[in-house]
Amino acid sequence: MRNAKAVFIKQVQSLLKNPVMLIQAALFLVLVIVMSFFLRHDSAYDCESCIPAYVCTHCLEENASSNIPNPSLAGLFAVMFVGLALVGSSSALVFEDKTTKNLRFMTMAGVKPHQYLAGTATALFLFSCAVVLLYAVVGGYWGIETLQFVSVTAAGAIVSILLGNAIGLSKAPGLAFPISMVLGLGPTLSTFNDGLARWLRFTYTQQVRLAISDLGQDMSSSFLIIGINGVVILLFFAWMHRKGELRW
Repeated sequence: MRNAKAVFIKQVQSLLKNPVMLIQAALFLVLVIVMSFFLRHDSAYDCESCIPAYVCTHCLEENASSNIPNPSLAGLFAVMFVGLALVGSSSALVFEDKTTKNLRFMTMAGVKPHQYLAGTATALFLFSCAVVLLYAVVGGYWGIETLQFVSVTAAGAIVSILLGNAIGLSKAPGLAFPISMVLGLGPTLSTFNDGLARWLRFTYTQQVRLAISDLGQDMSSSFLIIGINGVVILLFFAWMHRKGELRW
């Protein structure tokens, strides 16, 4: 417990000294606000008022893409933050510990893999929860929707953090970039490709996207798939550190 606490304090200090994750989150939030402002003024169509006798061409195009619900703009960028920014940031934080020899010193001090993971993941999770809450506010989610939005997005965030840690501690930390691109941008691209949506339905970021697209639905299946993703990553982490020592 003492080792995990020491790792947590160290990682919080690292995140504050080099706030790349927070800068990415702020950039995404600014984009949401700016794009929402322009889209609100450019929206001249009310597709809900179209009647069966006459449906305008614009609304036909809006509804023709697929049966998959679309999230709000804030929700879309929240998914990108979870899949793109968090995987990359958590992996980069671990890689920094490798390059600065901090990971080696931690191993010599008796820090175990599960203690390092607990301290690092907790530090990143606290920061990400604060960011996710800002997305909920900017997106206009209030009341019970705030709790639903934050809970499912935070569930995806912890899986991304675990994945980033596992990749960062592996022998191929460079995989963090392509994997984060697929997890972060894949759900957005699946809006335009039903085949891609079917392939991604077992990934946790796609389930986060589907859940926040319709917060009134039953989200149990989404949480189940997100949880399975997390368990698989934890099993991979345990297998990777089966000798009980950090890989530095």
